[in-house]
Amino acid sequence: MTIHHPIVETAYGPVRGIDDGTAMSWKGLRYGAPPVADLRFRAPEPPPHHTEVFDADTYGPVCPQPPVPNFPLDLGAAEGEDCLVLNVWAPSGTSAGDNKPVMVWLHGGAYVLGSSSQPLYSGRRLASSGDVIVVTLNYRVGVFGFLDLSHIESRRRFESNVGLRDVLAALRWVRDNIAGFGGDPSRVTLFGESAGAGLVTTLLAVPQAAGLFSTAIAQSSPVTSVYDSKRAQRVTERVLEYLGVAPPETDRLTQISVPALIAATSKVFAEIPARNPGMLAFVPIFDGDLLHDHPVKLAREGKTHPV
Repeated sequence: MTIHHPIVETAYGPVRGIDDGTAMSWKGLRYGAPPVADLRFRAPEPPPHHTEVFDADTYGPVCPQPPVPNFPLDLGAAEGEDCLVLNVWAPSGTSAGDNKPVMVWLHGGAYVLGSSSQPLYSGRRLASSGDVIVVTLNYRVGVFGFLDLSHIESRRRFESNVGLRDVLAALRWVRDNIAGFGGDPSRVTLFGESAGAGLVTTLLAVPQAAGLFSTAIAQSSPVTSVYDSKRAQRVTERVLEYLGVAPPETDRLTQISVPALIAATSKVFAEIPARNPGMLAFVPIFDGDLLHDHPVKLAREGKTHPV
């Protein structure tokens, strides 16, 4: 079998994939700048530009996350905060301008676990048998993606819902770049399972998501697990207690070690449903900025996107 290496020019530079005769793939493509140091707990920034061809043959890092006893996950890649990456699959022979439909997958994991590189989520078979372009992506989970620090006064401005903002950034990348891979940016299906489905149903109610997808599939969405900012503040207080950080010292959060943040994630993730059965610790919130009300309420009022 002859392996080809198709090159696509993206808005951020050329990327080289692999064509195995059945499907073409490009892995580990950046859709955001590394969310580290001062960019930790911040909305994603655009990725850096590059002029050299990037070899997109390996999955990028997975957002750091706690291990789950008795439920080991094969994440498919190493963990690291520099995790704002996505992967693209296309049927072999696809060319720019083919305008094939696009499917963007959001992994599940209770908003604290999972990755796009889990073997189960390889897009190779779906792309080749369904004649579609498949995109999978990593977003920040746990405290990295769903800890609300926006209400705390600080020298640094921390945004809310940064994991949700990650998905928005990835969808904008798809809108701006997927035509080069043979996809149609006007025909994007956003689909996911569990927490991934919760992101789908939440984005249906996010004004900034308008026009970024035309079809939605939500598989087992925790659609009501979207809470208000007051509840999010109580979760934040517990995390800060475990970290030994007083609210006036939140600037220190950008230097706290990843293991310490993972330990706090584990404690609060276990504690919240034990005290309040059925509730999750780290979830999207309606913050009055990105999301203005509960998605279920907005859907009843006919205010979600007509996809």
